[in-house]
Amino acid sequence: MARKKTFIVVFCLAVALIAAVTGAVYNATQQVPDFYTEALEFEPAEASETGEILEEQVFAFSNQVKKPRRWSLRLTDRQINGWLASDLTEKFPGVLPETIEEPRVAVQGKTLLVGCKYKGQSLNSILAVSLDCFLVEGEPNVVGIQIHNVTAGSLPIPIGKLIDEINAYAEKANLPLRWQQRDGDPVALITVPSEGPEIEGVIRIDALELKDGEILLSGETLKTEEEKLKEAAEANQTEVVESEPSSSDGSS
Repeated sequence: MARKKTFIVVFCLAVALIAAVTGAVYNATQQVPDFYTEALEFEPAEASETGEILEEQVFAFSNQVKKPRRWSLRLTDRQINGWLASDLTEKFPGVLPETIEEPRVAVQGKTLLVGCKYKGQSLNSILAVSLDCFLVEGEPNVVGIQIHNVTAGSLPIPIGKLIDEINAYAEKANLPLRWQQRDGDPVALITVPSEGPEIEGVIRIDALELKDGEILLSGETLKTEEEKLKEAAEANQTEVVESEPSSSDGSS
């Protein structure tokens, strides 16, 4: 009889412990990061306005990089979130997986925070990723994205699945991507194309900087060697023409 009571007590304790752990894990997955809550605070009119500003800036930037000159782009996380709220699903339907909703970003110091609502078969939570973005020294136009951690609510989750998702998306988008390690974290290396059909030169990115609320990108579109040779030949031809003596009319 005593053994039976002991077994029942142990069983009840085990059930209580499992329930407590399960409840704690569930509660942890339901925590919403402060940056994500703030990023969602958008009136529709404001979201639309800031989204339009972002599109105008990006359009102007895309024209700047086409010709040989220096260029720069400054975006705020507020503008990005406005565009995500008002334009992403309307202008790019189907770009997000069915399990992902309402992606938002925040720039805190030099760290980029990305969050979204995740609705899967076994998990409904807010996923958040902490990233560092930088130019890779010695490799022109290569951007490094260092993944610090991934959380569901306040609960850390393995990074491996995120890496698999990134690889699948990069392959689908035909985006050059490779990986390395930095301080024990995985780093995605993305090569930004330096040439294109409408670009009259070679793109070189000089700086990529993140600071509170802002992303800054600057660089230069350089003339190609072919264009330099063509201009040199035209300049020489002009000099030859100008140095030729002008003919004058005269009677014999």
